[in-house]
Amino acid sequence: MFGEAGQRKLEAQRLGIVGAGGIGSHIAQGLAYLGVQQFGIVDDDQIDETNLNRVVGAGPGDLGQFKTDVAKRNVLKILPGADVASLPVNLRTREAFDLLRGCSIILGCLDHDGPRLVLTEFAAAYRIPLIDIATEIFPAAPERAFDFGGRVVVARPGEYCLFCANQIDREIAKAELESPAVAALRIKHGYGVGKQGPTPSVCALNGIVANLAITEFMMMTTGIREPFHRLTYKGMRGVVTASNDRSAADCYTCHCICGQGDRAGLDRYIQPILPANSYSG
Repeated sequence: MFGEAGQRKLEAQRLGIVGAGGIGSHIAQGLAYLGVQQFGIVDDDQIDETNLNRVVGAGPGDLGQFKTDVAKRNVLKILPGADVASLPVNLRTREAFDLLRGCSIILGCLDHDGPRLVLTEFAAAYRIPLIDIATEIFPAAPERAFDFGGRVVVARPGEYCLFCANQIDREIAKAELESPAVAALRIKHGYGVGKQGPTPSVCALNGIVANLAITEFMMMTTGIREPFHRLTYKGMRGVVTASNDRSAADCYTCHCICGQGDRAGLDRYIQPILPANSYSG
């Protein structure tokens, strides 16, 4: 479809994958089958029994192993000569920042708005395209019918971002990024938003949305067509809709943080001790 020249473009990319769980494991496998040769995978979580129904390539023998190592092993099964950096640390560490600065494209496979905000600002500051992937199941409730689906946002610096797409709740992100001491004080005084309960995630749904993201990466990298800014999959209707909305005129990330690099002051997000499991399944 994209010829030898397109294959060379894919092989020249160094991709950062943040989150190696249910979605990230699909992403790593699909990109390896596509022929990508260079990966940096970031996730500080380990495989447990609840992950075995959705982390691609993981089995009972992997319990206790870092998800990054499982993803690396799966990539190397497909491409034994690939360059895969497995980094079992939290996104909000200097090691993760240093690795991601050297990537040509970042794929975000995150569950929470806190790390999603950090990654959005980081990618904009260093002018690295970010493809963010998410899935969700919506249980039936009095105000809504049961539904499931997901979305892909292609955030190219200065052009469009997750804030433009209304895919980050700043209040939730703020609560997730605060220190334990600040969180305890906020709870004591009754401030802030409530925590969302865990949402189920299934392998088939993750695979659909992950492969939509891989396709947009392929389109953008090889030049077959321009990537859509957002793709939304609606499971109950069985449809995918596309949007090419532009950057919001007042978007701080697109118009102020974009291209600032070290001047954006993102080191403020780095913390020495962080809770594990900020990633997707």
